[in-house]
Amino acid sequence: MGMDKKQKPTICVIGGSAAGMAASICAAREGAKVILIEGNEKLGRKIYATGNGKCNFLNIDQDRSHFHTSGDPAWISDALNCMDNDFVLTFFHELGLPSVVRHGGYYYPANESAATVVTCLEDEIDRLGVEVILSDRMRSLRYEDGRFSVQLRSGRAFEADAVILAMGGSASPKFGSDGSGYYYAKNFGHTIVEPLPALCPLKLKENGATFSVWAGTRINDASITLIIDEKPVISEKGEILFTDYGISGIPVFQVAGSAAIALEKNQKVSVEIDLAPGTDPEDAENAFPEWREYFGERTLQEQLSRIFPVKLIEALKVIPDRNKKMATMKATAFGKAFDTLKHLRFDVFYTSGFEQAQVSSGGVSLPEVEPVTMESKKQPGLYFAGELLDVYGDCGGYNLQFAFTSGAIAGRAAAQSCLQGGRE
Repeated sequence: MGMDKKQKPTICVIGGSAAGMAASICAAREGAKVILIEGNEKLGRKIYATGNGKCNFLNIDQDRSHFHTSGDPAWISDALNCMDNDFVLTFFHELGLPSVVRHGGYYYPANESAATVVTCLEDEIDRLGVEVILSDRMRSLRYEDGRFSVQLRSGRAFEADAVILAMGGSASPKFGSDGSGYYYAKNFGHTIVEPLPALCPLKLKENGATFSVWAGTRINDASITLIIDEKPVISEKGEILFTDYGISGIPVFQVAGSAAIALEKNQKVSVEIDLAPGTDPEDAENAFPEWREYFGERTLQEQLSRIFPVKLIEALKVIPDRNKKMATMKATAFGKAFDTLKHLRFDVFYTSGFEQAQVSSGGVSLPEVEPVTMESKKQPGLYFAGELLDVYGDCGGYNLQFAFTSGAIAGRAAAQSCLQGGRE
């Protein structure tokens, strides 16, 4: 069934996420009639929480190793090459949102307000005349006689020439992500890679530590190495937060996705934490004679508590000779104790789950989607964007970048395809 060339094509965007909002804007800019449907009472709920409310949406470092998939990483490169950093910056500049670079490469809105990002997107959506439906969700999606039929839970129904699914994954259900996008993708024949929590805290076995004692302690400059089946696979450095169930913080988030996948495969997963990555045991041994001379009446635990947080040292029962006085110790014994703090080993038994995960790994299998258009290879006219796809990024703006980029690609491609004459 062809479409009257004078008639605007209708594109239905399901999900008012970062990806869905970008898709709506880019489709409307191409001349399509756009209907944006969001289950929450407002658009972009998850954006408000990103970057601790400051919205880190991009990163100067664009090495593709910051993006992860179970499929071919070349797919991600093909997609991101369509719309690079300059596109994202220009996109926001055109929305009237200046940006600044912080922390050596993290892009934020100039006023560091995630709410402003949402407002700018909403203003453009309103200016372009996009029809926005809030507090309603999709009940069914069918393809019949060359068009899509969209039925909402409220009873409202639409016909569309193209549909863009930007419904998010399974992470952070408090923001409205319920994983329903996987169901609709499967109905059109797509393979779903098992969604798992990513960018989240890790739950550890105590292994010689008392977590209730160290809870709330932070180390600003620590490193963590993820070990799978006794082989180190990833190391990250930064601030680690010690909790009553294990550990959290950006370095932990960076390794959590790989940990979740390994746990799902029933592999042995552990982490090694180095509390002083810039110092080695020999440095500690060399400093020990002077400390022993001046602080000989202190116990080893008391001295280490001058170097590291008190509660952390109290919690680590694995430190050898912790109750000995410094005056009775040798430098090698002190070095051994210090070495323990550089190789704290804990088994991982679970992540914190989807509730605390910032994103989910897994999703719609990438070989079934065209990277330069985001169109389904299974169903013409069906597009995907954002976290629904089997892609997730590291902390540092990569997930929002992929959301905005994939949404823009999908919106533009869907509109251009429809405007070229419709579908038979």
